[in-house]
Amino acid sequence: MATKDSFDAFVSIVRDKVNEFSENTDQPNIKIIQNELKDKFAELAKSQGYVSGEEYEALKDLAKRLEQRVSKLEELLEGPKTR
Repeated sequence: MATKDSFDAFVSIVRDKVNEFSENTDQPNIKIIQNELKDKFAELAKSQGYVSGEEYEALKDLAKRLEQRVSKLEELLEGPKTR
C-alpha cells in the first residue's frame, strides 16, 4: 500500500509542476513538451496497473453488462428447479 501512496504522491507532484510550468510559459514548444510528458506519464501509470478515466468507465460498463448476463443465466438455470 505504501507503493501506491508513493505513486499517488508522485503523480500529484508531477501534475502540479507540469500545469504550473505550462501556465507560466508562453513558449510554443511547451505544448510539445507537455504532450511528451503526458505520453510518458500514461505509460508509467499503465505499467503500475492504472487506467484512464475513459478506460475505467468502459470496463465498469462491461462489468455491469456481464453481471446482468450472469444473473439472467442464473435465473434460467434455477427456473426448472422451482417448477
